[in-house]
Amino acid sequence: MGKDLVKDRFGRFYEIPRYLALSGNQVRVVCLKYRSTRDENHVAKQNFDGVEWHSFRVGWNWPAVLAYYHRRLKEIADDFAPDVVVGASDAMHVIMAASLAARARVPLAIDLYDNFESYWATQLPGVAKGLKHGINQAAAVSAVSDDLAAKIRREYGAPGIVRTITNAVCPEIFHPADKASARRRLGLPESGVLIGTAGALIEERGIKTLYRAFEILSAKKSNLYLVLAGPVKRRLRIPQGDRVRYMGELPHVDVGPLFGALDVGVICNRQDEFGSYCFPQKFYEMLACRLPAVAANVGVMAKLLVGFDDCLYNPAEPESLTTAIERQLIKPHLANFAVPTWQDQGLEFHQLLAEALGLSRLTRASDSFDPHRVACSEPSEAHQTRKVEC
Repeated sequence: MGKDLVKDRFGRFYEIPRYLALSGNQVRVVCLKYRSTRDENHVAKQNFDGVEWHSFRVGWNWPAVLAYYHRRLKEIADDFAPDVVVGASDAMHVIMAASLAARARVPLAIDLYDNFESYWATQLPGVAKGLKHGINQAAAVSAVSDDLAAKIRREYGAPGIVRTITNAVCPEIFHPADKASARRRLGLPESGVLIGTAGALIEERGIKTLYRAFEILSAKKSNLYLVLAGPVKRRLRIPQGDRVRYMGELPHVDVGPLFGALDVGVICNRQDEFGSYCFPQKFYEMLACRLPAVAANVGVMAKLLVGFDDCLYNPAEPESLTTAIERQLIKPHLANFAVPTWQDQGLEFHQLLAEALGLSRLTRASDSFDPHRVACSEPSEAHQTRKVEC
């Protein structure tokens, strides 16, 4: 997610384990640092928010570290004796989680934060096959979007429970705010029209369409500013000029005020294997801040914004984005539906694990069972303590 899970305590892989622990479960999370500094320890263990966190650093000799990481995962699982193992983050972690679950003879659950097929590591020999094997072994799969859930059922033939659990927001950070105050807090122009986005400012997410649209719009509107926050790649330069404000990689607590400072938010994406199945978290974040937004007409956004066609744009056409922004500036539209919190989604994932445990027990007991009856027959499971290893 472009963040350090243990340091930044941000997003899905932090919030769901936290709410699993708050629900009375024992939760142990083991994660691998793909990007790290030389002065960091190779292994770190911390306890916070009721969760035991283990963090391993890859370093330069990643094949050796991956082998060590897998061996330590087995030792941690043997010590913890989990009731269920959860694989998340990417295909490599799904493969290792499947191995752990089989070794421990406990149910496997998989959380598909994205379409892992679109990640570069999945192109390595054998990884895509291992991903499919893991999904077919899982008692339960959560998918970040309905489109991804449909793909898992259709192309993978997943035999377990497949359920959509979207991204969500922290209401303490993302909520309506006074625009002038938000601009003063972040040092942004207090007068003028501000459009912008936060997140990965990379070509693979279609950011160049926004840059070109701003060039077109700024030639018409002398008081228009482009505000950007997030990581960039060296080969793609941010537009220069006194009406472009690059905020760097903001702390998560400042992203809410950033959205509160804007007049229109932009959700960039492309029509590819990533964009077609993802769920842009910033859509819910912008909506929670009551920020009028426009989004690339890709994947789940086309379904969420049914009836709000003026808020969609063709990701390959800067002129389409220009028109969508102008419409939002003239007559702002806000989609009117509830935004889930991470507490909502944490409890939903908790219930999914409870059903997976019930399904697993029945699978071992009999080859014939009714999954619809199983899903409804374990309501009390959600209130029983379980040991979860992620």
